[in-house]
Amino acid sequence: MLEDIRKVLGIALAVVTCPCHLPVTAPLLLGLLAGTSLGAYLSTHLEVLAAVSTALFLGGLALAAAEPGGRLRRSQR
Repeated sequence: MLEDIRKVLGIALAVVTCPCHLPVTAPLLLGLLAGTSLGAYLSTHLEVLAAVSTALFLGGLALAAAEPGGRLRRSQR
């Protein structure tokens, strides 16, 4: 049960933070952070936003693909 929740959360994190979705998610995030110092920083440094998004995307993929013992899945032949 917890494995399924972990996999779903990993896939959801990967889908939301996918770098190819940045043209849609970046304005939404910057709109939510409008008026804050973090929002001002990210609006002038979009490369930081892209780097964090890529790191979260890869982390979500790793979370979804990891076995409970900590090993990544291998395709079976």
